[in-house]
Amino acid sequence: MTPNRKFKNIDDLPLCEAQKRYVLEWLAWKFYNLLLKLGMEDGYCKSYDPLLIKDDKCHSYIFDLDDGGRHHPYKSLREIEDKLFNEVVKRIREESVY
Repeated sequence: MTPNRKFKNIDDLPLCEAQKRYVLEWLAWKFYNLLLKLGMEDGYCKSYDPLLIKDDKCHSYIFDLDDGGRHHPYKSLREIEDKLFNEVVKRIREESVY
């Protein structure tokens, strides 16, 4: 790996499409664990499925991804990444005391 290489978003990773999907699914698990540690999730009910990406939709019980529900259409993996990140930031800000 080149030391100067910057991986700022999912599109920058030198991986195939399937591997990038796995990275986003892993990231959703990590975000979910963060919300658990912060006490913003209780770990019960539908916690077994933070994100699953299949075909032209992604599925999540934990994250709304701007449209609510369980099934979320998407145009790019970058869109999923951005929505996931922004939702976690929003939830932390809403529940944090400044």
